[in-house]
Amino acid sequence: MKINEKKLTLKYRAKTFYFASLFLPTKIKKDIENLYIFCRLLDDLGDNQNLSKIESSKKLKEVKEQIKKKKSTFPVIQKFIELMIKHKINENVPIELIKGIEYDLKGKVNVKTFEELVKYSYQVAGTVGYMFCKIIGVKEKKLILGGIQLGIAMQLTNISRDVAEDLKMNRVYLPKSMRSYKSNDKERIFRNKSIKKQLSKDLLVLLKKAELFYENSWISIIKLKKKYGIPISIAAELYRKIGKKIIQKNGNIWVNRIYINFVEKVFFSIIVIFKLYFSRNLFHNNDVEKNLILMLKKFNVKF
Repeated sequence: MKINEKKLTLKYRAKTFYFASLFLPTKIKKDIENLYIFCRLLDDLGDNQNLSKIESSKKLKEVKEQIKKKKSTFPVIQKFIELMIKHKINENVPIELIKGIEYDLKGKVNVKTFEELVKYSYQVAGTVGYMFCKIIGVKEKKLILGGIQLGIAMQLTNISRDVAEDLKMNRVYLPKSMRSYKSNDKERIFRNKSIKKQLSKDLLVLLKKAELFYENSWISIIKLKKKYGIPISIAAELYRKIGKKIIQKNGNIWVNRIYINFVEKVFFSIIVIFKLYFSRNLFHNNDVEKNLILMLKKFNVKF
């Protein structure tokens, strides 16, 4: 397994998260970077066009076994294992992350229900929120739940932004139960303006659901020490702004990739810091959180 660590870094691969990471305390910055590199490695194994699905699955299985044994000959994986031991991260969490990536390799992806999507989003992103919380020393269950919900919210935003790109790879994450057009016939979707317009409207519904997870996560963010709350709130809101841009465009993600430019990042970061210090009486959706807790129990997630 040849790995170019530089090409897996935040600075090289994730401009929004890299911008937010500049505000992280030096003490934990390296640990967060190692977490990101590990997650990006797994993601690349799932998306590597030079590997067959069988080869990708085999390599992911190898990583799972190494995590269970807590030993690897590959530096990226070994650094993560050391990180996992250092911060007492239950091995079930990264293994669920790998299971989420394996889900992408099982033929054509065609998510049926919103509940199925939330499960997937927990696996590939909520787990990362959980591990981030462990790295910054969060122990309170409510706050960790906030981190998980933030991960899920970001994943729903990511899915909304990347509908067209995912469709080209035969992956449809927008749940069938929420789609006006039920088929996953990509050729017909791309050539039919009416269908694309219908799916754009469906995306707006998904983004409203993402908003509930974002709102719930803020209850936890404002309770964190400001040295952690500032970079996390910036990352959360900048990603959230991507969703809001999609909403402003009426869900039209078919022409250009939606992103936040540098000037917008600076402007919104100032607003976010103000919100972090002065927000009170934030909205909290108990039903969303209760349903999530029930799902996490099924995964045997221990706080």
